[in-house]
Amino acid sequence: MAVVLRVACATGIPILVGMAMGEAIAGVIGASCALLTTLADIGTTYRSRIGTMAAATVAMVIGGTIGARYGGTTGAAEVTIVGAALVAGWVSGSHPGLGAVARFFAVATATGAGLHFANPMVAVVAAGGGAMAVVVAILVWSVFGVPADENVMDWRAGIRRALAGVDAGASFAIAYALAAGAALLAADWLGVERPYWATMTVLMVMRRAGLESLRLVLQYMAGTLLGILLAEVVVHLVHAPEALAAFAVITAASARLGFALNPALGYAGFTAFFIVSIDLVVQGRGMPPHLLSDRLYDVSIGCLLALGATLAVRAIRIPRKAKAAQPKSRSAAHK
Repeated sequence: MAVVLRVACATGIPILVGMAMGEAIAGVIGASCALLTTLADIGTTYRSRIGTMAAATVAMVIGGTIGARYGGTTGAAEVTIVGAALVAGWVSGSHPGLGAVARFFAVATATGAGLHFANPMVAVVAAGGGAMAVVVAILVWSVFGVPADENVMDWRAGIRRALAGVDAGASFAIAYALAAGAALLAADWLGVERPYWATMTVLMVMRRAGLESLRLVLQYMAGTLLGILLAEVVVHLVHAPEALAAFAVITAASARLGFALNPALGYAGFTAFFIVSIDLVVQGRGMPPHLLSDRLYDVSIGCLLALGATLAVRAIRIPRKAKAAQPKSRSAAHK
């Protein structure tokens, strides 16, 4: 219950303030950053969790700014996204908090490159959304207490591991980056209206562990399809912007809880939130006629590339592990 309350307040306040000021897009940007900031709530102590969420906010502001400024054209967008994904892939195995921060940095870079924000106030609004998520978390923790978390690694050790690329390696980082760039190229080549969704799919679902990536691919596809269908039904039944904004807040709150229960439920809420808020509240129009097919193209492209890149990395790593184990086997047999 505390988690749902946190996310509802963190995402709802920016949307309501933005709509009251006649700046719905500012409210959506703030709410989106707030949602991702709450997903970066990782750590064993009060202090470390606030630090991780604050770092995620700063990373998203920087990533979005880089993407918007340097990723505005075909070619430049791919290079910018590949660079951000390369960093995220390299540090992904170092520390749960650092991995999440780097992943959201790459997601924000892809979003900035896709939406082409020109107004510098967007960064301020995004930072405000992240700050709102931190403030709401502190208030909720003061009432309900800080929930337990399994992460026991300290940040200093995590940073040392990140610089060394521990548990990730060059093969995963390169495959992760190339898959993200290829997703944008493929979706753009197919003429999808917002091809950065395909890149976001790769960035969100691909993991170092092959079986984990496979599960996430299937769960992401199922959850995204459910989220699209849910958003379509609601939009056809509800037309008032205030009601749509309320639905967006509910889906955002359910996303955080859903990820804790089953990733497919989390992805469903995540998808419905972004479709309703970005595609509907911001643009002030009904459900685009090709939205379902576009999102299915995006998800399919992203999932297929994530799966292919995961299998490629696995094919590289298995012979290496077998070769590394040979001397131990021989010495054991000798004894």
